[in-house]
Amino acid sequence: MDDPTPAPDPGPGTSSSDRGPMVAPGAVEFLTLGLTVAVALVGLAAGGYLVDGWLGTSPWFTLVGVVLGIAAAVLITVSRVRRLL
Repeated sequence: MDDPTPAPDPGPGTSSSDRGPMVAPGAVEFLTLGLTVAVALVGLAAGGYLVDGWLGTSPWFTLVGVVLGIAAAVLITVSRVRRLL
């Protein structure tokens, strides 16, 4: 038996060839930049904290990890922005 309910109208401007919203070139790079910077900073700071706990040299390696994390974050940001602009 056929269902008497009509299929919903997809609306104007839709077709089977639509691929979704257009994303500007490089947008994904900028969107992932924050996560990349956070992982670099937190990862190096956490590594320094673990080394401090292992060697008992608190807070020196933690501070070195934070400084290296900041430097890595700046270098990552500069390299991605230069590549995209």
